[in-house]
Amino acid sequence: MKTRLLALALMLGAVVATPSASAAQSAGSGRDAFPISWSPCPDRPEVRCGTLRVPLDWAHPRGEKITLALARHAATDPAHRVGALFVNPGGPGGGGAQIAIGAELFLSAELLARFDIIGVDPRGVAGSTPISCRVPESEPGYTLFPRTQAQFDQMVRVNRALGRGCLEQTGPLLGHVDTVSAARDHEAVRIGLGERTFNWLGLSYGTQIGANYAELFPQRVRAMVFDAALDHSGSSLGLLADEIASEEDAFNRFAEWCRTTSTCPMAGQDVARVYDQMVARADASPIPVAGADHPVTGEDIRLTTPPYLEFKEATAFDPVSGWVKLATAIRNTLAGDASAFAIPPLPSGTHPFFGSAAVACQDYAVEVRTFADMQRRIQLGRYLAPHLQGGSQSWLVNRCIGWPVPPANPSRALNVRGVPPVLIVNATHDSNTGYKWAHVVAGQIRGSVVFTRVGDGHTSYFTSPCARSVMDRYLIDRVIPGPWQVCTD
Repeated sequence: MKTRLLALALMLGAVVATPSASAAQSAGSGRDAFPISWSPCPDRPEVRCGTLRVPLDWAHPRGEKITLALARHAATDPAHRVGALFVNPGGPGGGGAQIAIGAELFLSAELLARFDIIGVDPRGVAGSTPISCRVPESEPGYTLFPRTQAQFDQMVRVNRALGRGCLEQTGPLLGHVDTVSAARDHEAVRIGLGERTFNWLGLSYGTQIGANYAELFPQRVRAMVFDAALDHSGSSLGLLADEIASEEDAFNRFAEWCRTTSTCPMAGQDVARVYDQMVARADASPIPVAGADHPVTGEDIRLTTPPYLEFKEATAFDPVSGWVKLATAIRNTLAGDASAFAIPPLPSGTHPFFGSAAVACQDYAVEVRTFADMQRRIQLGRYLAPHLQGGSQSWLVNRCIGWPVPPANPSRALNVRGVPPVLIVNATHDSNTGYKWAHVVAGQIRGSVVFTRVGDGHTSYFTSPCARSVMDRYLIDRVIPGPWQVCTD
């Protein structure tokens, strides 16, 4: 899931060349090729935590190795165990190990009973071999919405300096944290576990890992659920435009909910108008916040708003409604406390931002080369999204303009064949992954099925008991929902 932490962290071409689909096995054969070292997890000894060594570069499987961190939560009803279920919460930058360790907090009792829950921290992320960076000196005036040639040049210079600092401290791994490599890593984990087939529950970016796995290893797939499908097939501009529109739609729905709902902290007010005025004032006179990287600007507010739009109702991840949080943040900012929109400073070394940024820069060719290109993007954001003006996770990928390592896995359409039906679940008003994307992804996976949740919020497994039930039933019994069945909770 694209959590607020991951979105804040991200603040701070050709068809991908892929080795043969048997590359994971080429370093050896069978389970012994990828032995997993297991031990009890700290604070949860009943769950097993493990490490696995895999090639840094899958094109050279006998070369330098990196370490993956993973966890395994055993099925609570072993007599009726179906198999192993890999779970990835999204990002990029989300680790799966903590999902497995705390599986009772996130997954249904039905899944826990029938599957060993497997969580893998993708390469460069969380407990796996990390991306480490040297952060350059802060430059006042850095912006992802440059209005002058000088500001554009500064943005590129700062981006390049950070990327070089990451390359110096991380080495060649910085160029091998793409999604295709992560998919191959999951095949190595499957082999190490001794599992014959692969089951997958991927949320948001986790759907992209799953789709690449299905293309590479279709014969290993038993059941896959993609919750909030991420389309990686179009140009970066087209994908940006889609997400800008989805975020603005979510903001407008939030504003109308707040105006007409008594439980909103700003009930009865024209929240959209108030928000625009607040952003304009912050741009004209940034708001100091203790401990922040810099005073909060209107740009900061617009770029940190989307994570609040992810959830309308309470979820397992967020016990308070994201919409209530956003209204509270606006109200507090109007009173002088803009801490909810502040950007924390980045320390050198390892930090969640670095893994997120490195993966994004390996997976997207940003296609912005000049100030004129950038101005057209700003124009696109302004007119597609009058309130957020482009504020979205996709806009944060502009951090990759000037990045010193070219993308290894730029956007491309997949061609997935020979897999059982993949169940793709999407909300009609998902703020991050628009409903359209579910159908675009389905068109790349022969035999896939799109299931619709009519409603708001990013992802459905944690927001809709109805959708959760549909996903659980498919993963356990491979029951495909009917063509006109929908969820509205």
